[in-house]
Amino acid sequence: MKAAQVSGIAPLASFATGLYKDWDAVVNGRTLPYSSGVVEGHAKRVKMIKR
Repeated sequence: MKAAQVSGIAPLASFATGLYKDWDAVVNGRTLPYSSGVVEGHAKRVKMIKR
């Protein structure tokens, strides 16, 4: 993460900075057994229907 922030590649540094801002959510998303995949699938389907 630190290397990405000082890499000089603006999009990569911005992405790493964004991850740091919400680091607790990143860790929880990778370690907890919970998933919002079903909810996200329904939201995507509704958006497709609306288009």
